[in-house]
Amino acid sequence: MKKMTTKDDYKPEFGIDVSVNFITQILVFCISFVSGIIIARVLGPEGRGLFSLVIMIPTMTVAVVNMGINVSNVYFIGKNKYPIGSIVGNALFYSLIVGGSVAFFLTILESLLNSYFLKGVSRIYLYTALPLIPFLLMSENIYYILLGYRKVIKLSILRLINPLAYITILFITYYFFQLTVYSAILANISGVLVCLSVGIYFLVKNGYCVGFSLNKTLYMKSFKFGFKQHLGSIFQLLNYRLDLLIIAALLTSTEVGQYSVSVVIAETIWYIPSSLGQILYPKTVSSDAKAANTFTPFVCRTNILLTFIAILILYGISGIIIPWLFTSEFYPSVMALKLLLPGTLFLGVCKVLASDLTGRGFPQYSTYAAFISLIFTIIFDFLLIPRFGINGAALASSISYMISALIITYLFIKTTGVRPLDLLILRAEDIVDYRRVLKVFHK
Repeated sequence: MKKMTTKDDYKPEFGIDVSVNFITQILVFCISFVSGIIIARVLGPEGRGLFSLVIMIPTMTVAVVNMGINVSNVYFIGKNKYPIGSIVGNALFYSLIVGGSVAFFLTILESLLNSYFLKGVSRIYLYTALPLIPFLLMSENIYYILLGYRKVIKLSILRLINPLAYITILFITYYFFQLTVYSAILANISGVLVCLSVGIYFLVKNGYCVGFSLNKTLYMKSFKFGFKQHLGSIFQLLNYRLDLLIIAALLTSTEVGQYSVSVVIAETIWYIPSSLGQILYPKTVSSDAKAANTFTPFVCRTNILLTFIAILILYGISGIIIPWLFTSEFYPSVMALKLLLPGTLFLGVCKVLASDLTGRGFPQYSTYAAFISLIFTIIFDFLLIPRFGINGAALASSISYMISALIITYLFIKTTGVRPLDLLILRAEDIVDYRRVLKVFHK
């Protein structure tokens, strides 16, 4: 434990873990990006929009019904409070029972979803996608269990398996059969199932299923801890995706497809804070407050630097890259992307500081920030989307992300006593730390 929080050691170790995580996320993005280009070019803006909506429904559902158990598992693994067999047993049982029940319930409500968001499109799309919910939930819980043990290589493999399987089946369908919205949905489902199989293999191989059991006490504590953060995750997910649903309700599937491209490209910036935040969370759980008060500001400053550079690059090339990759039909995505980019900088700060606060035992703080920003998202979406279309949605998102970042920064400063400038201004010693991290890679 001491070695992990020693100033000379934890930054290189953290840097290696984050670098592996970041490279993995970039590879995942590249694979997913190519998949998106294929779908956009073959199916056009309308087909791309329909595919995005159908896949988004089970994805959002999983985010809502996980109840924060995944985050709780990382916390309890880091604190070594319960046998891993009980943690795994609870997580998998919950995934199957709750995920399956919710999938069945949504299938009954299919006509309601179809009427409001899919505009009368064939119901076979939802009937095919909704059974994916328990398997997505199980895959997510397995991922977080591995995260709790900081199995970075296995996490990387697990994350890569899904898009690799997906794009492979997509290519086979494209070249030998006919690529439609329905066949694209089937390819996506296949990727999830392959990923789940590999995840279960990792659990068994590492001995995490030994003593497999259900623990009622652990369930209650997991809900109590995780639900504080879970509400924030729901609110944040709505911040990320509510604009797509509102566009679907107020505008057309074509504009949904165009905006989804803007969102996908803007979210590439999130890989920087997400990589930092994912590794920072279990690190903070197992560190003392003094070490975290020094380390997290360093991570935040690094995030701002890297994110700002990435935003400048993306802003400069967006007008060329989007029409070239997705055809001229997606040119309206360019301005929407540019309006989203300032918000990504603020959201990056929010992701890093929220991960630290959750690791300190304050998961409710991210909920406070996400809830308030969600209110502003709804207000500005309905004010701006009818008037400015997808550009209004992008502007509303940037405003919402800025508000969320300001709130979480205030709560972090209030909790830790860290000075605001320590979070924002790069230091000379940071350059020394960067060089030390790079030396580790050269060895």
